[in-house]
Amino acid sequence: MNFLIFFHTFAFLCVPHLEATIVHGNFVYQGNVSYFDKSLLISELTPTITEVSLRYGAVECYKNLDCNAVEICSSVTGKIFRLSSSISTAMVTGNNTCFRYELMHTCGWGSFYNRRKDECQCVIGCDCGALTPPVGGILTQKVALDGQQFSTNCMNTASHIWTMIQRRVNGSVNFYRGWTDYKNGFGDLNSEFWIGLDNIRLLVTNGFTVLRVELEYGAESVYAEYSSFNIAGEGDKYRIQVFGYSGTAGDGISCVHQLCSNGAQFSTFDDDNDGDPTDNNAELWRGAWWYRAGHMSNLNGEYGNNNHGQGISWYPYKGWTVSLSKSRMMLRRA
Repeated sequence: MNFLIFFHTFAFLCVPHLEATIVHGNFVYQGNVSYFDKSLLISELTPTITEVSLRYGAVECYKNLDCNAVEICSSVTGKIFRLSSSISTAMVTGNNTCFRYELMHTCGWGSFYNRRKDECQCVIGCDCGALTPPVGGILTQKVALDGQQFSTNCMNTASHIWTMIQRRVNGSVNFYRGWTDYKNGFGDLNSEFWIGLDNIRLLVTNGFTVLRVELEYGAESVYAEYSSFNIAGEGDKYRIQVFGYSGTAGDGISCVHQLCSNGAQFSTFDDDNDGDPTDNNAELWRGAWWYRAGHMSNLNGEYGNNNHGQGISWYPYKGWTVSLSKSRMMLRRA
């Protein structure tokens, strides 16, 4: 029997299961890869003739926590087993190719099971960096980081692809909500939404630390960009540290005024963390934000409300008595 045909008949092979909630453990033939493509190579093995079997390659792969695939190649000196990481979409046909068997999992397309971390890891189409919307355009993308997933909008503006974390356009979504909604996210990606404080934290811990705020009032548009944006976890009530302002809107977050948000914890009407001993600022300003005893910005305020400080306001731009038409908050990697 032809050696390579013999191996090709093994659609899958069981190896011992790791202790994890993710289903995995079988090797499945995915196609052929070029012998000269060693971008995912961990090591090459040249077994003796008595060791030639897919089971041999699977067992060797299983011993290495970084291994997610076995590649079986033919050379002039015999058969070569290659231990490989991650997943591959670079399948080819023709000569000088290797059969590639990848470890099965339930992590979804574009991801592999990271055995060392005991979690799913996305490698293909993981975030907004995988998309190229037209300049000024918006596309929806599923973001997959650290085994967690959420959907958001990606925007091409200011020569970068940005991940949108907040959007206000028409007042169609109620933003006067409690802690749980702001923690988990809410809204409609086709109109207005907030992706959730946990998801913002997830982005920041994965390097998305540049913040851009775009504001519109009628035909006017301005922006504020911050070169450093960090957010704590829920234990510290999602406290933010923001620095490096540039732009045309004025600094409504990192400014040194006592009402500015820098260093503040997040507050909602049912979880008051503003430090004001007399007022619940989320209730007072009809929103949810990094309030002090007042604010210099209130982008989650009530749409169309021009009462002092209760609308979508950015004080350095239009003051406290103008509710802005649109707002976008976005992050990208530094």
